[in-house]
Amino acid sequence: MNKVWTIFKREYLTRVKTKGFIIGTALTPLLIIALTIGPGLLINMKSDKVKHLSVIDMSGIVYEELVLALDDTTNSRERLYELTQVPATSINLADVKNELSQSVDNDKIDGYFIIPENIIESNKSEYYAKSVSDFDQNRIYRNAVSRIITNYRLKESNLDPKIINNLTQRIQLKTFKVEKGGEEKEDIGLSFAVTFIMVMFLYMALIMYGALVMRSVYEEKLSRVAEIILSSCKPFQLMAGKVLGIGAVGLTQYLIWAAVAGILTFYSGSMVQMFSAGAGDVPIPTIPISVLVYFVIFFIFGYMLFATLYAALGAMVNTEQDAQQLQFPVIMLIIVSFIFAFYIIRQPTSGLTHIVSLIPFFSPITMFTRISVQTPPFSEILLSIAILIATIIFLIWLAGKIFRVGILMYGKRPTLPEVFRWLRY
Repeated sequence: MNKVWTIFKREYLTRVKTKGFIIGTALTPLLIIALTIGPGLLINMKSDKVKHLSVIDMSGIVYEELVLALDDTTNSRERLYELTQVPATSINLADVKNELSQSVDNDKIDGYFIIPENIIESNKSEYYAKSVSDFDQNRIYRNAVSRIITNYRLKESNLDPKIINNLTQRIQLKTFKVEKGGEEKEDIGLSFAVTFIMVMFLYMALIMYGALVMRSVYEEKLSRVAEIILSSCKPFQLMAGKVLGIGAVGLTQYLIWAAVAGILTFYSGSMVQMFSAGAGDVPIPTIPISVLVYFVIFFIFGYMLFATLYAALGAMVNTEQDAQQLQFPVIMLIIVSFIFAFYIIRQPTSGLTHIVSLIPFFSPITMFTRISVQTPPFSEILLSIAILIATIIFLIWLAGKIFRVGILMYGKRPTLPEVFRWLRY
């Protein structure tokens, strides 16, 4: 056990003390916060520039109502939209359009609308500007004109738009999750987002830290350092120390990120309020402590499972290119389990869900997804963990046997029959 601890400490400290680990650990939460909050702040940031728009209203229906509809203001409480009506007929429309386009090009106006005479029948209007890539702004214009025409049609049919709006209001459906013990908790689907994010973290960690183990093994193999280490310990001890040491690096990084996420949770209400005045009423999803505990458990065991597979690959290869080619089957196991997670989110109690959540190569992601969506009986969770532990122990032993022989093999990449011969030595 002392030798495993020594290898563990060496693998852990040599990586945690590097500048790359420190910088990556510090910058990742900042990057996530920036990517999460930044776009929302930019999108919801009000413009201080008044938009000067011209309107060619050939229908005689839209202009006055459009002035009332576009009533937003700037930060300084000025009208955001200044509209000017431009008279035109079908005869001189081309000349008027050309003149307005010149005004747009010379920055005299920001854009102009063309409301055709037959808009009631054609359902078409036009907007011209230097840039029409602001989808949110286009939506505001489209909705404003659409509401005006809809209300006009209703009035022409002797129907009151207010009565029609009241009669056709959508019914809101509130969704509540019934948790263990019969407790009811409102859930508008944000728990799905939380589950997805946590599964993504698992998915990324299994690939990233597993590949790190593989690289560490074949680099030591090429540098001949492992031959010296193997002279004083068994292959099983070496593999166990490596897998646990690098896994502890990943766990340290994730615990730091989790602490940052926990601190941000205290300010989640005010952060949501920044994006929309009514967003403060949206229930913020909370993660049960049991789910967080299971996340850590399946992170550790999932990492150890795939890290041992990667370690076995590292013992067989001699070049980076060989390593990239051989790791495809392992990556496919992770990808398939990630795909199954989407199925489990929709069908958490199906027979296939029960099966894939017990298969050790899938269970780190699939069983955790089941726990997040609809927690299965504790006996199934315990069985899944027991199968995982047994598989990990077997794979570490297997990887150690491969490494013991593979460290002495150089030249071409070994074939599968050769690897089986190594296991019989």
